[in-house]
Amino acid sequence: MINISTSKQLDIILPNTNKALAHVLKDATPKELEIITQGKDLKSIMNTILKQSGNSATSDKELLNLVKNNPTLKSLGDVSSTIKDLLNSIKSDKNPLPIEKTLKNFLIDIKDLNNSELKQKLENSGVFLESRLKNAKTPLQELRATLTSLAKTLQTSESPSTRAIANQALEVLKSDTLKTASSLNKLSSDVQAIISKLKTSLRSADTIHNPALTKALDKLTHQVEPKLLTPENFKLSSIKEPLEQISLIMNKSFTMETKSILGALEKIFQALKTIEQTTTTPKTSLEQFLNAKVPEDINKLSQSINSVIQKADPVFSKDIGLLFNKLQTLNSADKLNPQNTVKDIIANDLKSILLQAGDEIAKSSHPNQSELLKHMDKLSLQIDHYQLLSHLSNGSSLYLPFSWDMLQEGNIELKKAENDKFYCDIDLKLKEYGELNLKLTLYEKNQLNLHIYSSNSEFKEIIKENLSSLRSALINEQITPREIRIFEPKKQPPPSPYESQHDNLNMGFEVKG
Repeated sequence: MINISTSKQLDIILPNTNKALAHVLKDATPKELEIITQGKDLKSIMNTILKQSGNSATSDKELLNLVKNNPTLKSLGDVSSTIKDLLNSIKSDKNPLPIEKTLKNFLIDIKDLNNSELKQKLENSGVFLESRLKNAKTPLQELRATLTSLAKTLQTSESPSTRAIANQALEVLKSDTLKTASSLNKLSSDVQAIISKLKTSLRSADTIHNPALTKALDKLTHQVEPKLLTPENFKLSSIKEPLEQISLIMNKSFTMETKSILGALEKIFQALKTIEQTTTTPKTSLEQFLNAKVPEDINKLSQSINSVIQKADPVFSKDIGLLFNKLQTLNSADKLNPQNTVKDIIANDLKSILLQAGDEIAKSSHPNQSELLKHMDKLSLQIDHYQLLSHLSNGSSLYLPFSWDMLQEGNIELKKAENDKFYCDIDLKLKEYGELNLKLTLYEKNQLNLHIYSSNSEFKEIIKENLSSLRSALINEQITPREIRIFEPKKQPPPSPYESQHDNLNMGFEVKG
């Protein structure tokens, strides 16, 4: 969890460093300031407010209202539009600035965006800059933690060669090279030697230890969860796809238990073939699927495969795979250099790049200097605005770091409850269909409630027509859509999908460490 910090380093939320806050305090009335403040000067005022977060919700709530209703901040517009304006100003010059590449990356079309890229873009949005800098672990700290976990896991092995890798990791942990970082070249050489031995061990693994098998197995067992065995969610093809992947991998296995597992697989395939040949509707297909007790057979198959996997040497475990991947990010002197962690953050974070570029342009004789600085100042103010909203709402408020032709404006707010429920509000303004509000609740790891609010009749019909595709897409990502409902927005909103637990939210967003 990201925690709110109460240290003196929270100057990022002071008026002299956070432009959004400066605008709020400038426009606040004396009565409003009296409610939210106890100190005499602005710095003590803001430190008081931040240190009371979680304990004194009154001041936070009052300031949050001021932020949301501030005329300057309300008229800022969309971040993507500001980036486009800034890019146009840069393009008009014969010598484009280095920041152009970063800005273009933030306008990538949503259709070309995958999950890992989206995660990276959110991290580099500027909203988390100070928190990331404060919490960044040095590569040596990462290496120490990785080697410790590696040795602990591999020491439980019955294989001498596997325990030898554990001992090698322990030797590196005890060495002066790691303790004092006296020679990064020597240290990287030791890491490469461990990686090499792990590779050798992993090459000798039976195909049953293939990560793709675990992924296919998880997808298969998800598909036969009781909550998904309904006519609107059930698809025979969604069962067959992971089964075929499992069969392909299992046929290459050389373990003693494989033969019985392949027999169980064949029985399930025969049942599915019979259902395909004799049914025409999802409802009758599901009925035969249940009558043939295929879900029970699939669960037994899953238990058998998992039993074989669990008996395997720990070198083939999922944890070792993750640790192996981590070691590969720490296998050179350059990657182990402590200075590079901060450099990487600064080099890729939008707020950091904006600050650097702004300083350079202010000192230059750039022909578009005034125009560029105006757009950069506006973009910085927008990022500061999201930082301030994030802290005061005890969540994470973010702009959408991608482009979408239909989108006019949009933002996301993420929160986490104490009972491991996650909440996400997505507020969009579409060019053709107006305002669209999505409220999502994720609980029990993969159970989803989705409430959709729109006053546009045409758009609501589009949603209804595509509900089955939406359900299928969620299920393919191993998310169970428990409830998808469409509402007409009202002045007094209908009951929230968040239920009473919404009052226990505790995201603890850290704006500065």
